Amino acid sequence: MKTFTKTVVILLTTITTMSVFAQNNNSDKNIFASFPGNLPISKNLLVTTLEAKSGQIVAIPFNDKFIFSGKVMSNEFKYNNLQSMIVKSDAFPNTMFQLSKITENNNIKFVGRIISPDAVEAFVIKNDVADNYSLNKIEFKSILQDCSY
Repeated sequence: MKTFTKTVVILLTTITTMSVFAQNNNSDKNIFASFPGNLPISKNLLVTTLEAKSGQIVAIPFNDKFIFSGKVMSNEFKYNNLQSMIVKSDAFPNTMFQLSKITENNNIKFVGRIISPDAVEAFVIKNDVADNYSLNKIEFKSILQDCSY
């Protein structure tokens, strides 16, 4: 009986230890490290990107060195004032580009992000008061809700 108890304790300890290490496996990568933190982008680029159809392969040139290419997974009109698309990257594993166009009172606004759950950084589309758009690098964890509590 002592041997059986010791075996069960060792087995439970091993399983617990394995699950703790599996949860703490930090495989975060700095996959966007070679790209600048702020890339100006034209409104025209965003408009033409939203013209792509589901299933189409696209290449989105944010600048000469950063061309996001991949397959359009969806491009849908939701409601009468929202169009949203998702592009899955073929160059960066497990990375998605989400772009939306919001129309309010005849004003058009674009929002979007490039995210990968495996990366430490992400990009967010922002616009300033002069309605100029840019792709800004941020820490990926800053856009995620902390669910550890």
